[in-house]
Amino acid sequence: MDGSGITLASLTTLISGMKSAMTWIWSLFARFIDTITSNDLLLYPVLLFIVIGAISLVIGIIRKFGLKSRRS
Repeated sequence: MDGSGITLASLTTLISGMKSAMTWIWSLFARFIDTITSNDLLLYPVLLFIVIGAISLVIGIIRKFGLKSRRS
């Protein structure tokens, strides 16, 4: 096969496509954050989830280092 049916895109076309894809992903993320922050029924549970997740992450990291509670 001589490869005459294959055409490669130029590097500028690929980079511009990646830029537009990243712009689209960031716009979805921004819209998601705006929806959460504009609605109090969503904001407080999400903030509580973030705080609980951060605390459990810290506890998990501390336990990986071998530190345990007094009860264990």
